[in-house]
Amino acid sequence: MITTMKGDRGETSLYDGTRVSKDDARVELNGEIDKLMALLGLCKVRSGNTDLFEKVQRDLMTVMAIVANGYGLMAGAGRKSNPLDQLETAITNMEDFIREATEGKRFEFVLPGKNEAEATIHLTRTQARACERRLVTLARLNAEPTQNQCYEILMRYLNRLSDYLFCLALG
Repeated sequence: MITTMKGDRGETSLYDGTRVSKDDARVELNGEIDKLMALLGLCKVRSGNTDLFEKVQRDLMTVMAIVANGYGLMAGAGRKSNPLDQLETAITNMEDFIREATEGKRFEFVLPGKNEAEATIHLTRTQARACERRLVTLARLNAEPTQNQCYEILMRYLNRLSDYLFCLALG
């Protein structure tokens, strides 16, 4: 059943069962990422590029799990790879795409709205930036040396994602 009523008093559970306020920085970040995932769903529908945007959604599910788990690496039976390694690979792939898409081009501010798909991708890009800002807040509030590697990789991922979306919107 989806309705548990456990959140009726302004608290929710993290991955490990820890109860936190619904305005906890981790919950805020995951809420913003959830919105980003919904916008990526619109990108899939409006652009027709299902595989590309679904890959990003799957990466973001990994990001959300890491955040909800307090930046632990979610050890578990059958784990095939470290989630941070998966995100590092995604970062490298986005950087390769960005490099190829921008080689020899000059960039300036753009006015979104050439078509519905392009405008949706730009809107999604702005939400990726909002997620990045929430992550910066979280890192500042919860600065722990053991989490620095996670923060660093997640920040690089979200920063690269917004650049990647910008390049996709430009076509």
